[in-house]
Amino acid sequence: MTPDEPAARRPTASNITDPELDELYARLDTAADLLAAGHADFHDRVQLARRLCAGELTAAQARAEDGGE
Repeated sequence: MTPDEPAARRPTASNITDPELDELYARLDTAADLLAAGHADFHDRVQLARRLCAGELTAAQARAEDGGE
């Protein structure tokens, strides 16, 4: 590489796509929504969020169990 050549693009967390990270983000986002504004009582929402983050439920299943959909 010469000084006139642009530096190679390095992979960073902001430009790498990973389906597992996307799924984790979706689960965490849904868990936050459930905790903040779910329909079940708080204890049940916490348990749903725990199960969701552990991968025991999908986001759609957690919302359905909460009664929001």
